[in-house]
Amino acid sequence: MSAILLAQVNVWMDAVFILLFIGVWLFVLFHFSISIPKGRFRKKWIEGKWPEHDHLPVFLPKLMHWIHLLCMLALAFSGLYIRFPFFDGGRTPMRWVHYIAMTIVGLNYLWRLWYAFLAKDRDYKKFAITKRDLQSALGVLAYYGYFSDNKPHVAEYNVMQKMSYLLFAVLMLAQGFTGLSLLTQPILFGLSPREVLIGWWLGPLVGGVAVAGAWMRVMHYAINWLFIIMTVVHFYLAVNEDFLIGMDFFGFKKYPKDKLVTHGHGHGEEHAAPAGAAALEAE
Repeated sequence: MSAILLAQVNVWMDAVFILLFIGVWLFVLFHFSISIPKGRFRKKWIEGKWPEHDHLPVFLPKLMHWIHLLCMLALAFSGLYIRFPFFDGGRTPMRWVHYIAMTIVGLNYLWRLWYAFLAKDRDYKKFAITKRDLQSALGVLAYYGYFSDNKPHVAEYNVMQKMSYLLFAVLMLAQGFTGLSLLTQPILFGLSPREVLIGWWLGPLVGGVAVAGAWMRVMHYAINWLFIIMTVVHFYLAVNEDFLIGMDFFGFKKYPKDKLVTHGHGHGEEHAAPAGAAALEAE
């Protein structure tokens, strides 16, 4: 019975996430098309009025982001191949690609946490959601929904950016946990990661360690699709909302020094938050 249920879940997940993925791309195209009659396309892509910045991206976060991006692409590709083997003889190599990329992502994740909380240039406060962030949430949503041309900026990242970055961090922990729960090779006192992580508590609840591992595989696959969908939206907004600083962050082209400002982060003709307010937000 459990095997039949799991097979049905997998089939439904394939259909739901593929349709959702197509829907997200259609929404992105629709959202971008609205920017033309609203004037944002002309303002940014033709007149070059992009958001202003008072500082440039730091090297180490840029490096860690590149490592993360490349490994996540490798994980998504190899993971989807394992689910849909579209050429013969690739399962074993793809599993190794998956394991190696997984290990690098895990180490990079720990490195980013160290940098955020313990490094000299620690930046965890940039991602903390404050009362002022929550108060600005409706304004940020109104801007992205084209109901307003004013985008509130009470800190370096707006509240939607902070929420999405924190969600990424949580999902990575969940993905790491579910991924390790799929490993059945004994590595610790004759026990496998699956037995150590879920066998002793989830196994009895669902009818055995093997069934528990199958449900972890379902969750792992679902989170994989969530990462893919969130990355599409993240990439679109990064390019369409702040192309110049995005080019710098990815190492393609330096942010023009003549566009650096001293009054804090702003959005061209829109009113920028005073530097003092930004400093207060960081406290």
